[in-house]
Amino acid sequence: MQYIELYSERLLFRKFRQSDFPIVYDWLSSLENMKYRSSEPKNEKEAHDYLDWAIKCAEENPCVNFRYAVELKDTSELIGSCELYFTDKDPAGLAWELHRNYWKQGYGTEIGNTLLRLAFDVLKLRRVIADCNTLNIGSYRIMEKIGMRREAHFVKMYQGNSALDHRWCDKYQYAILREEWLNRDI
Repeated sequence: MQYIELYSERLLFRKFRQSDFPIVYDWLSSLENMKYRSSEPKNEKEAHDYLDWAIKCAEENPCVNFRYAVELKDTSELIGSCELYFTDKDPAGLAWELHRNYWKQGYGTEIGNTLLRLAFDVLKLRRVIADCNTLNIGSYRIMEKIGMRREAHFVKMYQGNSALDHRWCDKYQYAILREEWLNRDI
């Protein structure tokens, strides 16, 4: 399947462009934005590499990683990124990153619901997963709001970055089946 551009009530989901670099670098280089990751914030070269990869994802045919730049419809401001990705061993997975200036405004929930529409209504997938650090309350609350259920708690799954003092971190895994999505209370 080819890359599909998406939209929601307040957001546009589009391909990345080289002109996105300043804001992409701002969130990838921020320890606050990268707090629950295993990797450290990115330097300029790493951020450029990430952006090049994100641009390339949209050009693959078939598309195996629906990677989106997320912007506000009203202002065209880039506020984050998200993806619906596929691997050989797992069901499809969801991921998102919001620039810290846009946290707690409902954008994460809107992104999650849009990705699930792509997964279940367009691609007709059977199951989708997502995961996060157990300390990342905002992330797992979004998963719960979009109808996902917690399926696993992995103890000391990965080593956190300097924001977490390189401690071993726990991870939650959430999932949702297509029939759960179709039968949800709207």
